[in-house]
Amino acid sequence: MTSRNFAVFMREMASSSSSNKKKKMVKDSTWSGLPNHITEMIVDHLGFLDILRFGSVCHSWRSVYTQARRRRRFQPMVLFEYNLRKGTFGFFSFEDKKVNWIDIKGRHPAIHCAGSCESWLVLSSPSHYNYFLLNPFTGARVDFPYLNRHGVDNFTKVILLDSPIDITTKKTNYNCHVVALNLFSTELNVCRLGDAKWNVMELGHEHFLGSLVYFKNQIYTLSTNGELWIIGLFGPKLRATAHTRRVLIDLTIGPDIQKECYLVESEENLFMVVRIKRISLRKTVRFFIYKLVQNPGDYRWRREDNLPDDQALFLGRFCSKLVSITEYGGLQGNSIYFSDDKLLQKTRVPEYPETGIYNVRSGSITPCLPFDLYPFDLPHIWITPSV
Repeated sequence: MTSRNFAVFMREMASSSSSNKKKKMVKDSTWSGLPNHITEMIVDHLGFLDILRFGSVCHSWRSVYTQARRRRRFQPMVLFEYNLRKGTFGFFSFEDKKVNWIDIKGRHPAIHCAGSCESWLVLSSPSHYNYFLLNPFTGARVDFPYLNRHGVDNFTKVILLDSPIDITTKKTNYNCHVVALNLFSTELNVCRLGDAKWNVMELGHEHFLGSLVYFKNQIYTLSTNGELWIIGLFGPKLRATAHTRRVLIDLTIGPDIQKECYLVESEENLFMVVRIKRISLRKTVRFFIYKLVQNPGDYRWRREDNLPDDQALFLGRFCSKLVSITEYGGLQGNSIYFSDDKLLQKTRVPEYPETGIYNVRSGSITPCLPFDLYPFDLPHIWITPSV
């Protein structure tokens, strides 16, 4: 190529580059200049993770995204695969029927997961033997106090009595209380975020199941001998007062049947859901639903034949939640979405999680996920996304 032709070539390239840059600027400014009512309509048709991506496009879209996340509530997703050390998480959304992967690149490595609280995973640190909260969607982290007593190192159920993040300042909410339970423990572990240590509460000689909920300013849990414990917290040092109510359930159970009980709170009612599994098949075959009826001096469980047609129940050892299907798209009414209830630990023989959708009226069970579970053998966890 002669020097003259080379000079012409470079001018043409510069002109082309400038033209492309102008076209790109026009294109970008066209998208960013869309009226807010148009972008709001777009956002209203997106799932949660797509909304996160939408907010990262430009400044004007981020303002629309900020408003959308405040006015919209998102339905639970199922966390079906995760590598705690590497920080990779696989979610399935029922809203848009999509699998989404999130990689936080091992910034918060962990060795154990004690379930979820709304949008937060409860994880155990690999080096300091303390637990922390992690929002896998934003990477936000909130630490619990260090475990101050030997043997208190395997939480199997954790609940939050308030949001761990202050909505206004986006910083840790030091008024948030945390209640943790060990499997078959006779005590509760309680702290306030920012405390130096956990407050261990001995509640007698009863062993508790993994079910633990916060309902109408009190903590409810079930003991292994069929008692409902109602626990109130009071005072700056979080002292507890507790009383029990015998839970009577008339269930005829054969030798091949295993029973699991879960507490589920809604705005006005407390439910107990009993899961019936056939041991020989390692399979769930039925659910029973009971509502707690409280009268002065009398607590009893009343059998409910159905859930409301406009409601669905997400049920699992680590998180259970009753939701409205009119508010969340893509769900079946009067149905129980159930996940596996085994502990988060590897077994010698791989046992793939059991998940499904139980239609309460018909008693039929259909697949919960539209793909084969192999090789995902970790227990599934319900998590409700938010930022």
